[in-house]
Amino acid sequence: MNQIDDLELKISKFLRYGVIVAGLIILFGWIMMFKSTNTFYTFKFYDKLPLTEVIPFYFYRERWGILLAYAGLVILISLPIIRVLLTLLLFFKQKEYALALVAGCVSVALILSLFLGIEL
Repeated sequence: MNQIDDLELKISKFLRYGVIVAGLIILFGWIMMFKSTNTFYTFKFYDKLPLTEVIPFYFYRERWGILLAYAGLVILISLPIIRVLLTLLLFFKQKEYALALVAGCVSVALILSLFLGIEL
């Protein structure tokens, strides 16, 4: 097994464990939410609030379950972006500059779409 194959294996293991960890964090947050309050009543009404207001709102009210679920969701959303960035580095290491350019464009598109979709 050469060095490139070893890097690809490490990236795939990182993603696998990242999804498992993110899922466990979200699950644990959900369990905490169900134990602390009536979660279904909380989500009965939808208030469109920016993320910069939601996080402090739950932090000051010590709603750790929903904050933990948000943290797991952030980890889960960041995994594909990290994957593309690691692939970009892998293509540079292999001297595959055309593929590195494509991976760079994909990473810019992912990051841009993430920030365009979040209302701060």
